[in-house]
Amino acid sequence: MNQAATATKSSLNHLAVNKLPYLPSFLAGLLLPLGFAPFHLPGFPILGLAFLYTNLQRFTVRQSFSAGFAFGLGFLGLGVSWVYVSIHEYGHLNSFFSALITLLFIIYLAIYPALVAWAFKKLTISSALFSCVLFSALWCLGEYARANIMGGFPWLLLGFGQMDTPLKHLLPVIGVYGISFLTCLAATFLAMGVQSKSKTRYAWILALVSMILLPSSLKHKHWVEIEKTPVSVGVIQANLSMRDKWDEGLFWQLLQHYRDKIEQLLGKNKLIVLPESAIPLPAGYISDILEAIHHQASQKDSAVLLGIPEPTNAEEIQYYNTMRALGSAQGSYLKQHLVPFGEFIPKPFQDIVEWLALPSANLKPGHANQPLIHVHHHPIATLICYELAYPQLLRKQLPKAAWIVSISDDGWFGRSFAMYQQLQMAQALSLQTGRYQVLANNDGLSSLINAKGDIIASLPAFSAGIVEGNIWPALGSTPWVYLGDAPVLWLSFLLVFFTAGFLYFRKYIQS
Repeated sequence: MNQAATATKSSLNHLAVNKLPYLPSFLAGLLLPLGFAPFHLPGFPILGLAFLYTNLQRFTVRQSFSAGFAFGLGFLGLGVSWVYVSIHEYGHLNSFFSALITLLFIIYLAIYPALVAWAFKKLTISSALFSCVLFSALWCLGEYARANIMGGFPWLLLGFGQMDTPLKHLLPVIGVYGISFLTCLAATFLAMGVQSKSKTRYAWILALVSMILLPSSLKHKHWVEIEKTPVSVGVIQANLSMRDKWDEGLFWQLLQHYRDKIEQLLGKNKLIVLPESAIPLPAGYISDILEAIHHQASQKDSAVLLGIPEPTNAEEIQYYNTMRALGSAQGSYLKQHLVPFGEFIPKPFQDIVEWLALPSANLKPGHANQPLIHVHHHPIATLICYELAYPQLLRKQLPKAAWIVSISDDGWFGRSFAMYQQLQMAQALSLQTGRYQVLANNDGLSSLINAKGDIIASLPAFSAGIVEGNIWPALGSTPWVYLGDAPVLWLSFLLVFFTAGFLYFRKYIQS
């Protein structure tokens, strides 16, 4: 029996190493999304990265690129599979071409972990500890590149997936990229602890456990001052499908639904929030109705924030995705970062879309450095949907903003992971900035989040209703708001730069 088991294990190892050398890397990549919402299995990203780090030890430089690529396909192929829904359901493209474009997009995203693996192997150095730090620095830079190149796609940054671990308590200090760095470092320590044959194994494991548990000491640290007077909030969730929402025959029914709910909350709540594009018709077509809501809200001393398209000019060829303030609130916010494939077509895919004769998105990004919306004389930070993945966009609005209002319509993504992943990012941003947050979503998980990133009130997914509660304005800055991501990113860059310089100089001397 033992001989048979040994033979079977040997055969499987031979298959994995020789016939399917990158399959273990692909499977390891599949573990990473399990650490994010809606799965909330916090150890899995560390486990998956530890597998990748171990696998890279036996590969050449070229093979490491392929292993990293396979890892990226597993990680992002599962984690952002919801892109298919946006293209198929709302881009009106058949299943084959929707799957093809989704695959091409995921292949593009997988290049970033592939480059991380390639660079790590290229910069191989004998020190085990320094190799661990180098791998973490490269991963951090890879995430930053993915978040910024060609418009960027910062979804599923590792730091967002640590909201179920003690590492989250460092978010106000080092931000999402800093937590990504530590997550990778923990994974490499785990790999070294398992691989080591000597007593150093215990040192690696002790370092791993300490790194994960010590941030708990910051759990009750208050980085900002929370005001004593609360603001009462009501969030309206209509739960209307994308098809129904844009059905002209149902528009007036939807509008009346919102007006009834707003009237129900006026005077009772100081702030009433409706989701992204809650009113799908451009503002100019219903200016009299918006004026009536503004007048009613002003009389009741309530502020209303709602999503609505605003034309960029008189021709109304393009529109801004807008959050508009009514009643006891002033200003508006134009969405700056648009959703790939839903609101804009990334440049590498524009020729394909034109060749397939698909309708192109008619939304235009808003300009940077917009003035803040004011609610009852409080300046607030505003984000629309996909922008929750951009911490720096929020940081630009701080420390002036007293709280955060984010609106979304995740109907674009159907019954996928996206809605849950987005809520987790919202929680991370509240903790990172020390600000309460109001999240209004069209089809589910509308929530009130406290300054520690905890959900204090929420509506279920795919249901209609109203969520009410109190939030508290905040003053001051967390260390991350003050310093941003620069310390972590510069440290990572300098580690890689000096390692490359050292290896080049050593090779030059030896030659």
